[in-house]
Amino acid sequence: MSSSYKQPFKLQLWLLLAALTLTACGQNTKPSRSWEVASQGLYAAAISPAGDLVVVGSLNHGASLWRTPEHERLFNWSHQAGEYVELVAAGFSPDASRAITTDPRTLVLWDTATGKSLNYWATPGVVLDVALFNDNRLALLGLDNHSALVFDAQTGAYRQTLLHEGQVGSVAVSQDGELALTGSDDNTAVLWRLNDASAQHTYTHGNPVRVVALTATGRYAFTAAQGDLVALWDNDSGRQLHEIHNSISHGVISAAFSDDERLLAIGYTSRKVALYEVASGRLLQTWDPGVRHALRATGAAVLDVGFTANDSKILAITGDGRLLELARN
Repeated sequence: MSSSYKQPFKLQLWLLLAALTLTACGQNTKPSRSWEVASQGLYAAAISPAGDLVVVGSLNHGASLWRTPEHERLFNWSHQAGEYVELVAAGFSPDASRAITTDPRTLVLWDTATGKSLNYWATPGVVLDVALFNDNRLALLGLDNHSALVFDAQTGAYRQTLLHEGQVGSVAVSQDGELALTGSDDNTAVLWRLNDASAQHTYTHGNPVRVVALTATGRYAFTAAQGDLVALWDNDSGRQLHEIHNSISHGVISAAFSDDERLLAIGYTSRKVALYEVASGRLLQTWDPGVRHALRATGAAVLDVGFTANDSKILAITGDGRLLELARN
C-alpha cells in the first residue's frame, strides 16, 4: 500500500477511536436545567467561586447580578446612569462579597449583598480580562498595552506591572493572592509571584494564549493557546502534566478548576463543555447544550464555567443568554 493511502486509513481509525472514547465518556449529554439570563445574548459573564452568583453583561440590557439556586435577578448595574454597560470582563472576590465589572476603559467594584457601587475608576489601557483578590481590594487587569496590572480597587493606585510582549487577554490569581497567571498574544503564559512581581515559570506555546486558569492554591495551571497547545501544568516544578487531546480541544474560551483541585471544566466556542480529571488528564464527561432557538440559531460559546459548592454540578453561561446546570454522571 502506497503512502498516499496510509494517512486516510490512520485518520479514519483515529476518528473511530476518538468517537468510541467520547461516547464512553458521555458525549453530548444535555444540561439538566437551563434558565434565560438575557433575551438576546451576552458580551461577558462570570460565575462566583461557589457557583451561587453570576454576573452577566447582556447585549441590550446592560449588566445584572443573579442568584443561581433560585434563578433570581438581584440587581441591574451600569457604569454610568442611564446607559447600559457593554461588559468586556467580570469577576468575583474569593468569598463573592464583591464583584468587579469592566468595560474597555472603566471598572466598577460592587457590593453583591446590597448591589451598591463602591468604587469607579478609569483604566490605563483597554481591559481584556480581570480577577479580584486580596480581601476584595486588589484587581489584576489584563490589558491591551502588553501588560497585566495589579490595581488597588480601593484607592486607584497601581501596585505592580507584569510585562509581556503582546496583549494580555486572560488572567487568574490563586485564592491567597500569592500567585498570578497571565496569558498573552506573545505565545506565553507566565506564572508570577505577586510579592515581588517575579516570573516563576514561563509556559511557551506556538500561538497566542487565550485562556488561563489556576487552582485555588495555585498548585496547578491550565493554559490554552489558539489552535495550539492546551495543557495542564504543575506549578511547583514548571512541568507539563498533560496535553489535552480530544475532538473539541480547539476553540477553548473558558476554564475553571474545582475547589478540591481534582477536576477541570472547559468551555468551548462550539457550545461544548468538557470535564477532565486533573491527576490523569482523562476526559470524564462532555455536554452539548444545543442552540436556544432551533430556527433562529445564535452564537452560544461558553463564556464561563464553574462548579457548585460541593462540586457535584457544573455551571455554564452561554453567549446566547443561557445559564446551564450540568449534572455529573
